[in-house]
Amino acid sequence: MENKDKIGQSSENIFVKFFNILRSVWLIVGAFLYIFVYGAIVLLVGLILGKERGKRFVLKQVEIFGRLAFKLLGVKVYVCGKKLDVNTNYIVVSNHQSILDIPLIIGYVGPTPFIAKKELEKFPMVNVYLKYLGSELIDRGNVRQTATAIREVMRKLKEGYHFVIFPEGTRSPDGEVLPFKPRSLEIAFKAKVPILPVAIWGNHLVIPKHKLIVRGNKTGIMFGELVHPENFQSEEELRQYVESVIRQGTKRLKEVIENEESVC
Repeated sequence: MENKDKIGQSSENIFVKFFNILRSVWLIVGAFLYIFVYGAIVLLVGLILGKERGKRFVLKQVEIFGRLAFKLLGVKVYVCGKKLDVNTNYIVVSNHQSILDIPLIIGYVGPTPFIAKKELEKFPMVNVYLKYLGSELIDRGNVRQTATAIREVMRKLKEGYHFVIFPEGTRSPDGEVLPFKPRSLEIAFKAKVPILPVAIWGNHLVIPKHKLIVRGNKTGIMFGELVHPENFQSEEELRQYVESVIRQGTKRLKEVIENEESVC
């Protein structure tokens, strides 16, 4: 009887591995078709429609892509809290787990520009869309370029832009929130721009760091309450508070996903 159970488990594991391989292949093929082929068509249509109508069309397609990416991979997304609906500018601060964090945020938070590493410029078509959104890519080894990029972020914030920041500076290999980098929220603190804490849990299990293998089928995103920098004495105090909110959010998301709760 025990041997039969082991054989059954072995067969099930082989099926799961085979299914994950198929999903991984589909990830690569689908990403190419959607980002390069369909993405080029979307930009062309946007150009034809004109500046305002074209931008609305492109941004809507970007948001649809963010959500559709998870459906096509067979990944269920748990959403806790409500998406912010305000007319003022704000900065989205999120933990970082996987390459899926970007589509998750643009799909469920909105097509928002990112403050990210300059290395993203190396990814064809992705760099085009990041630029289209108004993102600012920072070269950490270049002080002058970093200062210029930060000034540009400050200018855009005054114009009502929203931005996304990953203060950990890198993806977490096990999903646990890494300590936020010193001065990572300095822009928000100096500009007195509200912060929207966003917690993510599960993306690191779907596509682990440094891999393109799809392994999981559940992930989640949680929206926190708006945080106002003027209520804090220093950037460090603000940073520690936002980090604690996101840590609590990831723990709650983990419970929701593991227990398959319908209400957060």
